[in-house]
Amino acid sequence: MKKVLAIDMGATSIRGIIGYIEEGRIVNKEVMRMSHKIEEKNGRMRWEWDRIINCIADTICEHADEISSVAVDTWGVDFGILDGEGELISTPIAYRDERHSDGFMEALEALGEESIFLNTGNQLMSINSLYQLLALRKHSKKEFDKTDKVLMMPDLVNYMLCGVKSGEETIWSTSQLLNLKSGKISEKILKTFGLKESLFPDIHKPGLLIGNTKNSKIKKLKDKAVDVVSVCSHDTASAVILTESFTNQDTMFLSCGTWSLFGVKVDEAVISKEVFEAGLTNELGLNSTTMLFKNLTGLYLLEKYKQQLEEKLERKISFSEISEYVTASYNKDKDFTGLIDMEDVRFSKEDIKAREAIDEYLKEKGYKVLGNDFEYFRLIYESMVYKYLSVKKLIEGITKKKYKKLHVIGGGARSEFLCRLLCDKLEMEVVAGPYEASALGNILVQLLSLGEVKDIESAKEAAFKSEPIRILN
Repeated sequence: MKKVLAIDMGATSIRGIIGYIEEGRIVNKEVMRMSHKIEEKNGRMRWEWDRIINCIADTICEHADEISSVAVDTWGVDFGILDGEGELISTPIAYRDERHSDGFMEALEALGEESIFLNTGNQLMSINSLYQLLALRKHSKKEFDKTDKVLMMPDLVNYMLCGVKSGEETIWSTSQLLNLKSGKISEKILKTFGLKESLFPDIHKPGLLIGNTKNSKIKKLKDKAVDVVSVCSHDTASAVILTESFTNQDTMFLSCGTWSLFGVKVDEAVISKEVFEAGLTNELGLNSTTMLFKNLTGLYLLEKYKQQLEEKLERKISFSEISEYVTASYNKDKDFTGLIDMEDVRFSKEDIKAREAIDEYLKEKGYKVLGNDFEYFRLIYESMVYKYLSVKKLIEGITKKKYKKLHVIGGGARSEFLCRLLCDKLEMEVVAGPYEASALGNILVQLLSLGEVKDIESAKEAAFKSEPIRILN
């Protein structure tokens, strides 16, 4: 029986979860959880890199004697830059840094929105890696000129753990640099923006054993002998493995955490003017499968509001308290009114004052400002679901299919109220869970790579035995 360690990195917290097969089910236990934040440093918004990598290294050291391998999954688009000596040039910049918009504008002027999409298949967002890289060149030219290799965030962690510079395709499929048809960096993108192909690593499929901690760049890991596996290192790709969508293309998926990703699995990347105009994206999953979906604001605004309301009330607010309040007056037959647009740029700012931003929006639209503190939770949930409904209609129009089932994973799956809203307003059967889907997907691919399970279906079967799902209809 081999045990594996999944490092599941979210935008607000990092988890370390050990998993293994016992009596036909996956046993998993959380051995590390660390909150982290974005901080301003040298004029840019950056991740707490030193805290993050030290915490990961300490976790591996603590459990090295019981685990066979470790793997990392993270959010998309962010990266680190290495010099010719393999040293990190600067602390990785976070996607919420507003200077990325300068790179975005440069790209639009040089190539145009539609052309960029047709060459990459990715939804155009100013946070995407291409625009981050162009902004880096504009605002930190000395750093850019020193750059020998660009590594996406999970690739960067893997490099620190085992000394190997490699790229995994699911995380690179978030970058707006990859041609999804060829699986390589887009020649058109390279040529248009004067980027050297050598900046980027060779890109491989998930499930590859890439190295061992004996060759780590971190001194305290060098006397450990833990294999480093490259899994579906984009957390969404890891999570979707656990949904019915992965094996049933008639089921939609919603990965709901800080961000929401709402979509379907398709036979191949859908790269067309219609998809571009709909603002959808294509990204890769396990076995080079393709997901067609839309990136949306998830629980970020709700989490910000909850945190700020706790400070105002000088007490903790449980999600059960929130759920009890918003459920008490729920009427499934009542239409949504006075909603906010969750994609309005003001709701994604790192320094947002949530209530003030919501009130400002409501006043601008001629809506009544809410009186009760807890009514804001209902407003956010309803606004999220209204946006999901609009995306469902977009995807159904493009795929020419009517979907009757939605599989919800991530933190949002814990909310009975959110899942009930989805069921009622989208008129779909809702499957909810597992909650730690990205970590479980990470564990499954590691176990598959180590030969502990024969195929992904038997791995999923073992996972569902350990974390039951809920069905709402």
